[in-house]
Amino acid sequence: MTSEAITRLLNGLPRQILFPGVTPVTRMYNLEKLAGAGPLYIKRDDLNGVGPGGNKVRPLEYLLGEALARKNDTIIASGQANSNLCSIAASACCKLGVKCILVHNSNRPEKPAGNALLNYLSGVEEHYIGEVSEKQREIYISELADVLTKNGKKPYIIENGATTIHGSVGYIHLPLELAALGSEYSITDLFVPGGNGGLASGIVLGTMLLGNPFHVHVITVENPKEELHRIIKELVEGMKEYLGTDIDLPLDCAMTIHEDYRGGGWGIPTKEADAMIQTAANQEGIFLERVYTSKTVWGMYDLLKKGKIKTGGACVLHSGGFAALFNQY
Repeated sequence: MTSEAITRLLNGLPRQILFPGVTPVTRMYNLEKLAGAGPLYIKRDDLNGVGPGGNKVRPLEYLLGEALARKNDTIIASGQANSNLCSIAASACCKLGVKCILVHNSNRPEKPAGNALLNYLSGVEEHYIGEVSEKQREIYISELADVLTKNGKKPYIIENGATTIHGSVGYIHLPLELAALGSEYSITDLFVPGGNGGLASGIVLGTMLLGNPFHVHVITVENPKEELHRIIKELVEGMKEYLGTDIDLPLDCAMTIHEDYRGGGWGIPTKEADAMIQTAANQEGIFLERVYTSKTVWGMYDLLKKGKIKTGGACVLHSGGFAALFNQY
């Protein structure tokens, strides 16, 4: 499909534009020299202008668009105290003028820092319910939504960290943006983080719809390879149905999942990824964080430096998380 045809499909969905632009792509000359491969680029989705910025802006455009189209008047987002989703959802709701309630399965910090500080400054309503499981948090949210409904409100719950079929379509825009770059950019390989699968699935589907102009390398930071593949496949199939497209290509023609860089899983840093945080800062003036971006950039760097991937041009996605960095050391 052409970019124009894909855009027409996306334009048929409810959306609230939060960032009316295209995030920049810059070349990393110094990291390129260290890796002995390139050219190397970075797609700066951390610079998309809503709160601390980051990858959650793209799905929230569609989820909040859906909520407002349904006349919902209260948005409920959830996560731990330093959740990137919660902070960006709070800022997005402030921008759109809709009430936001955050539910944290954490204890209230004595002195808020990072995303918790940004939430406090945003002035949104916050419920700290202690260090309970995600299942217990979901029960609390369901009960909260029932109370709001009985009081005449129309709540909309952002589920699963915004990783839903209707949210993940937001990431289809990213390969469209890369495909629209001028001839001075040479990108044959795109490296993205693989958390709970929403970001990766949208990018993979967008790449497939374009005819695979580059190969997507998913660096898993959370789930084992087989589990992440299952999640991405389910989301891709759901988005195809939602968009009404019948593209029938195997996922492996568009993506490869790399699991050697996940370490112990989500939120458990590795020494190599931690070292990459300092390397990116002192070589490129770019700040990474310890959950997603450091593992992704390290994975790209290691695969290229060892010659496991021969690239005609590689680009890595900076998915944000800058505010969380202040609470990670």
